[in-house]
Amino acid sequence: MYFNILTGEIGNKLFNYYSNKDVENLDIKLSKGEIIQFNLNKSNDELYYIILKEHEVQNEAEFFRNIFFKYLDNPRYIRERILFSEIFEKLEIALKEKKKVNIKYSREIRTINPYFLKVTPGEDRNYIFSYCEKNEDYRNYRIANIENISVSKYNVEIKDLEYINNINKNFDPFLSFGRNVKIKINEEGQRLFERVILNRPKVLEKDRNIWVLECTNRLAKIYFPQFLSNVEILEPLDLREWFKKELKKSLDIYL
Repeated sequence: MYFNILTGEIGNKLFNYYSNKDVENLDIKLSKGEIIQFNLNKSNDELYYIILKEHEVQNEAEFFRNIFFKYLDNPRYIRERILFSEIFEKLEIALKEKKKVNIKYSREIRTINPYFLKVTPGEDRNYIFSYCEKNEDYRNYRIANIENISVSKYNVEIKDLEYINNINKNFDPFLSFGRNVKIKINEEGQRLFERVILNRPKVLEKDRNIWVLECTNRLAKIYFPQFLSNVEILEPLDLREWFKKELKKSLDIYL
């Protein structure tokens, strides 16, 4: 599965999510050997027979099969919304009421000022754009990685409305707007740039083989290692130094 969730947990989340929704019978033929098994957690188990009765379920296996295939029939970002519906609901309350949010993320508690939810184009992942008080900076947090959440009683603070609006219009999960990287790229690199779409930075200027990209250092560190000698990082200098050190480490391994 996509979201680092065990099948049993997914089954319980789907049972809970679809418990108050219509689940039509789907005419789907499964190949032999395709079996999904899981146990309901305590809270779902207590409501199990009431929910089956409400849905007038005659065949329990068919009912669960229909739930799974109804879920899988959605695009990835919708599936994420289904599995993490409780987190989305609290974020939507916070956005509507303009309240801060406390989240557990990467095993740390953070208080954030949420501004908007966004789906990345082509990537189909959901993010909340916010100002993080712990980091004292703007951050995108992927919804699927939020471990816990509560809506605060305190109102959201707007640090820079113009910047927030610009990010909303020019969204990417790496917050590249207003940050540039200059590269030197050969013909093979240009062909590769056309093919490698995932996380590809936006080109701002081209002067033959010298390009300026809208790109953060973090995005460049993820995107350009696959280009090897086909791209040379020119600016910023600290990013250039990082690539020099990392390439030297790689070279030492092979020598």
